[in-house]
Amino acid sequence: MVSEVALRIGLIGYRHRFPELPPSARFRRYAELFSTVELPQTRNRIPEKEVVLRWARRAPEGFVYSFQAPKYLTYRPSGEERRTLRKFLRRFHLLGRHRGGVRFSLPEDLDPAAFGEWLAMLEGLGLPGDYAFEGPRALEERALAAGHAAVRLAQGPFLYRIEPEDPPLEAPGYAYFEDLARALRYSTRAQGGTSTNQTR
Repeated sequence: MVSEVALRIGLIGYRHRFPELPPSARFRRYAELFSTVELPQTRNRIPEKEVVLRWARRAPEGFVYSFQAPKYLTYRPSGEERRTLRKFLRRFHLLGRHRGGVRFSLPEDLDPAAFGEWLAMLEGLGLPGDYAFEGPRALEERALAAGHAAVRLAQGPFLYRIEPEDPPLEAPGYAYFEDLARALRYSTRAQGGTSTNQTR
């Protein structure tokens, strides 16, 4: 959660980073440099409970994970959609204090009225979090009205940005990059010139 911190900088995925290190050492090195990571593997499959708990145990204090929402969500209310969303968010909540945000990628052809009903379904689950929505403007505006963040509009109660050109480092939220060098540049600035992760 971002309530007490400025913008967190991180990468989209870390497992293929630092190939010079053995796999067991890559996360430790990553967490020395950044305070967050967005996990792309959660888009393809809801992680098992034991996996999420293992992520939480190995995270240093002040480090948070963000998830990508499952690609098979329809964003149309139904019994199956509710069960899938609830399972996914319950797994996300297992991260506890290491919980970051969730990025939901909306279909371009999604009906705004159906999405409005879906947002009400999300609210009814009673699993609040830093939820950010990425999609057409009309849909992002609906997400904003429901109290969530809009990725492309760069608005909301917190920021959730992907490859931003010049992120506002003082604003609460998350910014994720594919390029390690760019992420390090902004992370160093956000931490006042240091190059290691600090709890803020």
